[in-house]
Amino acid sequence: MPDDAPVPMTSEERGVWVFLITNLAAAIAYGFVIVPRALSQPIDEVSWVTPMLWAIGLQIVGTIVGSIVAAIGSAVGQTLRGGTIEPDVTDERDKEIARQGSRVSYAVLGTGTLAALILAMLSADTFWIGNTIFAFGVVGSAAEAIVKIRAYRWGV
Repeated sequence: MPDDAPVPMTSEERGVWVFLITNLAAAIAYGFVIVPRALSQPIDEVSWVTPMLWAIGLQIVGTIVGSIVAAIGSAVGQTLRGGTIEPDVTDERDKEIARQGSRVSYAVLGTGTLAALILAMLSADTFWIGNTIFAFGVVGSAAEAIVKIRAYRWGV
């Protein structure tokens, strides 16, 4: 394969893309529900728990369904191009990419945990504590996915 030839996307990389998209979509949808509520009423009256649970559930279901659809689409595409469907094999490169992504995610999640702990120590409303944890979870997951995608595209 020439150096400038496109690198085929592995199932691991497709899964990361699906996760990134569903993670951000669910967080944005949650924001569209919560921000108007937070701007129009006192924070301690904002109903945020159910929308957050829906957002988390949609992240999980969206990632599962999206990964299945992406795998089927990839298999159909390979078949239509006349290729054979080869199983993806996780190699040392995939493991190193996963480690790099995890390191970034852990740093962000650790910072978020500290922020939530400080809010709890200051007796902040549960709205702020819950949303801090959720926001850092989304940012940490997105950062992990971006690091992994960058590594898949441009090398470890």
